[in-house]
Parts: sequence; structure tokens; C-alpha cells
Amino acid sequence: MPSTTDSNLEIAKRANDEARADFATWLMMAKLKSLDALPQEAQTFYAGYLALLARGKQSEPAAAEATIQTVYRSYYSRMGGTGTAPIIKTASRSRPMPDDNNNNVTPFRRIKPNTPPPPREKKKLPAALIFIALIVLAVAWRYLSKGSL
Repeated sequence: MPSTTDSNLEIAKRANDEARADFATWLMMAKLKSLDALPQEAQTFYAGYLALLARGKQSEPAAAEATIQTVYRSYYSRMGGTGTAPIIKTASRSRPMPDDNNNNVTPFRRIKPNTPPPPREKKKLPAALIFIALIVLAVAWRYLSKGSL
């Protein structure tokens, strides 16, 4: 029986991860006003989330967690989990997200490379300059060898 419990736990973890990722995607699509592109099942779950928010008895994070749990139970049974879906403990956030939506972007920092830059290549002489130099050398050789042109 432990193998069934282990497999159910693996299914539960995958279902929980997928439910959280899908819910985050739905929230982003709602911000982009493209909920019509979602499958009907996803639209139903999102409508349930909006209904929880409209009642006003739950805060936004509580409504989100309740919706995620509903989606998780649905995914668990669809993925082949048996019995009731086990409770998966989620890692708490180390710091809360700011309420200001305009100030939630972390600036990009460039990482300095540890390796020295590659050596610079020597500049090559253009072909025309080399050709002109060969002509000058040929004329000089002829002039010096015969004494005159």
C-alpha cells in the first residue's frame, strides 16, 4: 500500500504545482483582457474566483487560495489520484508583494564576468594599400636596377 500512497503524493504534488501555475496564468490573462482564449473549464474556475471576491467575505489572497484548492482537487482526480486529494503544504512567501502594481519590477543587474576579455586582434592592412606598396617597390627596383626609367 505505500507505493499507492507515494504515487498519490507525486500526483498531488504535480496537480498542486500545475494548479498554481495555471491560476497565475489566468490572472495574467485577465490583466491582458484575453480570458476568451482560455478553455471553458478555466473560465469556469476563474468565474468562481471572481464570485468569491464579489461576496467580499474573503480577502484576495484567501479567494485565490480557495480557487487554487478547487482547481487542485479537480486536477488531482483528472491525473488519476485515488481518494481525496491530500493536503499539500505550500512554501510561504519570504516577503509580501507590494500593493502598488507600478512598482513590482526588480531592476536588472549586469553580472560582471570573471574571465578577462579576449585579446584584441591586430588591424589588418587593406588589400589596396598592400597592392600600392608592391607597385611602389616594383617601380623603385626597376629605377634602382637600371638607373633610369
